Order: sequence, then structure tokens, then C-alpha cells
Amino acid sequence: MMDKEELVLKYFDGSLTEEEKVVFDQLVESDAEFKSQVEFEKDVKSVIRNKENDSHKKKLQGFESELSGGSTQKNRTFWKPLSIAASIALLIGVSWFVFNSDVFNGTAELYASNYEKYPNTVYTITRGDATDESLERLAFEAYETNDYDAAITYLTELKEKTRLDYVDFYLGQAYLAKGANLKAINKFQEIISINSEFKDEAYWYAALSHLKLDQKKEAEILLMELVKMGTYKMKEATDLLEKLN
Repeated sequence: MMDKEELVLKYFDGSLTEEEKVVFDQLVESDAEFKSQVEFEKDVKSVIRNKENDSHKKKLQGFESELSGGSTQKNRTFWKPLSIAASIALLIGVSWFVFNSDVFNGTAELYASNYEKYPNTVYTITRGDATDESLERLAFEAYETNDYDAAITYLTELKEKTRLDYVDFYLGQAYLAKGANLKAINKFQEIISINSEFKDEAYWYAALSHLKLDQKKEAEILLMELVKMGTYKMKEATDLLEKLN
């Protein structure tokens, strides 16, 4: 089975092979979680494109204003189209570099310096309590001991049997710790969409997940929302935005 994260990345990169495109289309039809993640990524990229377009329009208007102040009508007539064309080419080139460069100002390093595993704050584990064999205990015991495969298994089962909204948040944490970044983003997005008590935390960890994937713009959008809310990790989000810009 092809890696789902790689399929999504190659889809947005436009580099899917014919075989991969068939698999991708089948997953969109049959896997609701996969489809949800693809739609979420599309929405985020749409916001980014709109912001980029607005920025480019303002820059071009500025160039036109500068050019209109030339000394003679002849010079304005001759140089203005050439200057605008050159400006457009430059802006397109810069945008291409930002979206396709592997450098991204050290986003991997920024992720590593800001990531900290979220603690278990929802289920108290009493050591030596042999009477507690609940699914919740198994899930959070595995989470606390960094056995993320077991944690994911137990949390997934717990989600099927309960409606506890924090289950998705800790599933996201386990996926992020394992490096399954798109799955982590999907879980954090679910938490954000239902306005869970872990909503603010989900913004922070979703932003870090995007950083881990070198998706700088997506991370910036989430961090800006977190700063607006002014609650969880506001200082850290502000500092991180400054480093990204």
C-alpha cells in the first residue's frame, strides 16, 4: 500500500504517476478520513493563494505609481509595460521558489525547538492498581510510556465506543510523535472544527505538524489564529511567526 502522506504531497505537487492517481482517486472515494484531509489541504492552499494574489496586486499597484512619476510621457510609455512585465516575472519567480524550495528557513529546526509532547491531563493512572483494566487506562498508559502504536490502537477503539472529544486530540498527538503528520493534522482539524476544549492546543500542534512537512504558509495561518485568540502558547506562536517571516 502506498503511503497516504506521500500521495497527498505528490497530488498537490502535481507529480502523481498514473498508477498513483488511480490509488489516490480510490482513496478519496473509499476513505473518509483521507478525503477530509485532502479537502482541508485544498482549503488552506486556497486561502494562501488569495493572500498571495492580494499581496501581488498591492505590489504591482505600487510599481505603477512609481512608474507614473517619470520625467516624460515618452519614457513612461516605453518603460512602464517593460517594468510591469519584469515585476510580474519577479513576483512569480519568488512565489515559485517559496512554494518549491526545500530550505524554508529551517522549518524542521523550528519544529524540533518548539515541539513538546502534550501531557496526559485527562486520565489519572494510579500505579499498581491491578483492578483498573479499562480501555482508557490502556490507551493513556501506552501514551505516557511512548508506545504510540499501542496508544493509537487503544484510542481508536476508545473512539468507537465513546464520544469523548479529547480522544481525537490524543490520537493526533500519537500520530505526530510517530511522524504520521497528515493524520495528525486531520485529527487536530477535527478538534478545531467541533470547538473542543482542546481547540487552542490543536491550533498549535497542527501548525507544528505543517512545519514538519515544510508547509510554512499553512503553519503561519494557524499561528496567526492562535495569536488572535490570545490564550494557549501566544508568546511562542508570536515568536515562531517572527522567525518564519
